[in-house]
Amino acid sequence: MEDSVNFSFLPGEVKFYDYLEKATANLLVGARALQKLLDHSLNIQSEVAEIARIEHEGDLIVHEVTNLLPRTLITPIDSEDIQHLISTIDDALDAVDAAAQCLVTYQITDIKPPARELARLITESVQELEVAIRKLPNKRLYAQVRSHIVQINTLENEGDRALQAALGDLVAHRDDMFDFIRWKEIYELLEKTTDCVEDAGDIIQRVMIANA
Repeated sequence: MEDSVNFSFLPGEVKFYDYLEKATANLLVGARALQKLLDHSLNIQSEVAEIARIEHEGDLIVHEVTNLLPRTLITPIDSEDIQHLISTIDDALDAVDAAAQCLVTYQITDIKPPARELARLITESVQELEVAIRKLPNKRLYAQVRSHIVQINTLENEGDRALQAALGDLVAHRDDMFDFIRWKEIYELLEKTTDCVEDAGDIIQRVMIANA
């Protein structure tokens, strides 16, 4: 006789919206920590370590959702959308953490102004995403959710322009190739975060269309 598989579906409703809110709130904590780090850089080592801790908290949320989804018969929105959304939020937090880690790896002590500008855009876009996620369960608030997504797209476009201006300045002052390499990587990681937040907004847009 074949061994039986020890598997059971979860009783009751799993509140996946709560997990999405928790993940986005954690991303916002990470974004604000990064902005504080780049604005003040008082104790880079300890602040980067704190961002790494926040990123680990995000991983735990993703793992919990990933484990719960296959065992849940009924989900408030499509299970693939939940997985994509939670993973995209995690991607944004990974980029925040990677940018912070670069400050230590490359022994950054003086923060360049474009990094501060990109960090500000990250925080503002995540704030919009956090509010959009909180309103998503209520279909009557879909119009408000769309307005937050529009603002996310606007901020992402500003991030693109900030990145291009920052890279242009690096090229114009490329005598120090090491400085060029390290800051190019940091700028691109910061801008990637705004891309991830925009991707999350796109998933929310699809969810609203499917559930309208």
